Amino acid sequence: MKHTLKWGMLFTIVMAFTSCITVLTASDYDKKIDFSKLKSFAYYEKGIDHLELNNLDRPRMLDALETAMVKKGFTKAGQPDFLVNVVVLSSINARADWGYSGGGYQWDAVSSSYQWRDSQFGPLNSSKQYQSGTIIIDFLNPETKAIMWHGVGSGFNFDDYENREERIKLAVKQILSEYPPVY
Repeated sequence: MKHTLKWGMLFTIVMAFTSCITVLTASDYDKKIDFSKLKSFAYYEKGIDHLELNNLDRPRMLDALETAMVKKGFTKAGQPDFLVNVVVLSSINARADWGYSGGGYQWDAVSSSYQWRDSQFGPLNSSKQYQSGTIIIDFLNPETKAIMWHGVGSGFNFDDYENREERIKLAVKQILSEYPPVY
């Protein structure tokens, strides 16, 4: 009984932590830049104009980004220390369902007869397509447009509409948790 209780608690804890993971993050940066001097930002309008999101997700993404930037201590300004650009990339992926395929007699078109099939565990004949995405947040030099800091969050499920606004906020927060860079 004690082992069952311990495993149950461990399973609950693991599920609680993994359910919070929205994206897998990574970042890179220009090592010659003193990031402590960056205090103000503005959006890179040319990039934001090409942000490929629908009219519901676009404001959600920009609101999430602005909220996270302000929480990090940055202010939005007309003459900023850096520009913020957002890019969203998506791809269609297939996910195979796993489970038991039942045993029994099944029609075999090659031999034109019923054949016995053992039950097996593995990928089933059905697969589902889903749209997976990558969110990229770049900090750019306002004069040269060179990337100063680059943050990436991959694995965002665009086909999941449940709590979408919160998941976008969490994804942006997770990406920006990579900033400031650790020297």
